[in-house]
Amino acid sequence: MKRVRIIGLIFILIGISILLYAFSAKYWTRYKQDNMTRNYEQRIKNAKPAEKNSDKDSKVDYGTIGILIIPKIDLKVAIGEGTDMATLRYAVGHFKGTAMPGENGNFALAGHRSYTFGQYFNRLDEIETGDEILIETINGNYKYKVSNKKIVLPYQVDVLNATKDSTMTLVTCTPIRVATHRLIISARLEK
Repeated sequence: MKRVRIIGLIFILIGISILLYAFSAKYWTRYKQDNMTRNYEQRIKNAKPAEKNSDKDSKVDYGTIGILIIPKIDLKVAIGEGTDMATLRYAVGHFKGTAMPGENGNFALAGHRSYTFGQYFNRLDEIETGDEILIETINGNYKYKVSNKKIVLPYQVDVLNATKDSTMTLVTCTPIRVATHRLIISARLEK
């Protein structure tokens, strides 16, 4: 009987530990993301004209290159340079080698749809053609309009190819929890 109580107590402690980890990980992710966004917004506010268009001054705080805002899904998130796990844990990631915001070419971003880390693209499937996507950077603010939405297989990476016009591509796994495909949102820069 005593042995059963000890085993039961162990299982309860394991369950509590798992819940504490999940909540603390979620809190830490939100804390880091809020700091990244706040620090970059302050950097934009304090930028002097000489700093604008300066590559060294445009990336601060974990490689932050801008802020992504999607009003329809109430999303405001920092954009980090790179799509490695460390970046995507606390931000939406910019695919290295693709265009920067406002430039001609394909400005491509990736984000997670998970429960613990990087939930930034959880509601991305609600986006429709014509919706606005905003980007704030030290070099200026940009407005993109969604032009296409599709689902592809993971190996279909041609969605990241360069374009002649200023475009944006958002990439995330779909469906949530299964992640067998990729949801692709394409947008064009409004002039």
